[in-house]
Amino acid sequence: MSDSALNLEKLNSWRQIDPEGGAGFLKKLISIYLSSAPAFQTQIENAVHLGDKNALIKAAHTFKSSATNIGAESLAEICRQLEEHGDKNQLNRAAELVEKMHSESRRVIIALEELLENC
Repeated sequence: MSDSALNLEKLNSWRQIDPEGGAGFLKKLISIYLSSAPAFQTQIENAVHLGDKNALIKAAHTFKSSATNIGAESLAEICRQLEEHGDKNQLNRAAELVEKMHSESRRVIIALEELLENC
């Protein structure tokens, strides 16, 4: 994984889906991510706090997929680890990752907002 919050090659590959060859689809994808990311984080945090491994697995898996779609590879890896800790019922280890998830998510959001300004 690189130091960048986003894999821009992954993000730019979404431009090919846009029938007009522009950034319309990419902008929509980023907007959806930005509006849904806080809820995913809250679901993960609540699941860890409540000791609900099934809710953790589901929320982490969904957030992982969303992060992967926008090229947030480091964040997706953190979510994969959260999902794995839920699967192994290691909620104490998952709790240790929650702040790391928030920190990486902030980096991703800043990078996406910058990208939206320049699309």
